[in-house]
Amino acid sequence: MATMSFFQNRLGRTDGVSLEVDKWRAILRDRLGHQVRYCSGNDDVAGNDHLPELYAQHPRTWKILRNGTVAMTDDYAREEDLELEIYNHADVIEAKLLQFITEKKVDVLIPNNLCSGGYQPAAAIAFHRVIQRTGKPAIIHSHDFYFEDSGEVSATCQTVASIYERYFPPKLPNVRHVVINRIAQRRIKERKNIDARVVPNVFDFRQEPWRQDDYNADFREAFGIGADDLLALQATRILDRKGVEMAIDLVAKLGEPQRRRALSGMKTAVGGRVGESSRIVLLCAGIVETIGISGDYWNALKDHARELGVEMIHVGDRVAHSRGRDDGGRKIYSLWDSYVQADFVTYPSTWEGWGNQFIEAVFARLPVVVFEYPVWRSDLGPAGFDVISLGGEVDRRDSRGLAHVAGSVLERAADQTVAVLTDPDRRERMAEANYRIGLERFSMETLEGIIRELLGEAGIG
Repeated sequence: MATMSFFQNRLGRTDGVSLEVDKWRAILRDRLGHQVRYCSGNDDVAGNDHLPELYAQHPRTWKILRNGTVAMTDDYAREEDLELEIYNHADVIEAKLLQFITEKKVDVLIPNNLCSGGYQPAAAIAFHRVIQRTGKPAIIHSHDFYFEDSGEVSATCQTVASIYERYFPPKLPNVRHVVINRIAQRRIKERKNIDARVVPNVFDFRQEPWRQDDYNADFREAFGIGADDLLALQATRILDRKGVEMAIDLVAKLGEPQRRRALSGMKTAVGGRVGESSRIVLLCAGIVETIGISGDYWNALKDHARELGVEMIHVGDRVAHSRGRDDGGRKIYSLWDSYVQADFVTYPSTWEGWGNQFIEAVFARLPVVVFEYPVWRSDLGPAGFDVISLGGEVDRRDSRGLAHVAGSVLERAADQTVAVLTDPDRRERMAEANYRIGLERFSMETLEGIIRELLGEAGIG
């Protein structure tokens, strides 16, 4: 059996990459018997091997990231100074990677997004050198690419642009390339002449259903939400491309008098009843990102919610990968606990590499409101999922840069949401149909078959 190591900016969190790596680990370790290690920049998860320079918030990495992918500042007098720092930083990361690989006797390297997303040019250079120097088999798992339409990164100078072209991702004989959707597969072939395997993000549909239990029974109370309140869950990270503003717009429409009357009497997820005094709450369970262009996004969302009279509660500091306690002794809930408490899920992303939180909502048997982002239309929508649609076209962006769909589209989505929530039979049919599709097409068994094939191609038993 081989020792395999995943590498990423951070692991063991609730972001999509971390969650997907956990699924790969479950296949490789628990089903195929390999030893699996996590090597990441964050040091807040027990069991992770710590390489601090991989973390986006590492001071030197952060400085390079901001200047190289957002905007050049007076941190550097000349572009040449940024270039020198990138390559010096790559030297440090390379040396630490080689030491880690030697000490832990790593046989297979599996970087996730470090060699594709564009945030960390120094890390990509270091991995290219290490893979070439050691000759060890590598699986480059690219969840996002710097050239995609997400708008998250953009080279600020020729130095970074040239690094992107040369190192993102590495084109070496001992590398197998994995992407998570058909659009990425096509574009990496067109742009880099790299053949990549599509490996969809999956979910363990065979696990026990998430239920209310003694631990999460006080979830709503902990955040000031009543049993009679209607709870919309935005489970994603808070990041520009997540389109959270469209969830705010939808909740505002649900709060209009005629829809509130229609919702009256509806049974909530925790057994309450929507009435005149019930609130409609948008619960944001993901972390607020500060990388890339997202610096002012959360503040813009709060202003937008306040202007529309939407109650938006952020609990990302109390919702994590696993249950536990924070430094102050407060209870930390798992991401899955938030689904148990929700009446429906909003998924209004304008760009996603896949759709992790969508699949989670399918497993949780919750209605989902979806903005039909490109990968939804190419990979997920064709599977036949039954959703409430916000369409696939941004009608306008306001003065803060927030995205909005046409008024008629929003009205229709709000009416459909009310219709689904107030018809238990329709909700059940929708939930069961979606669950069956997920089980058949996006399960752990699907992933296991693909991983076995990848390892066979790389000569790993």
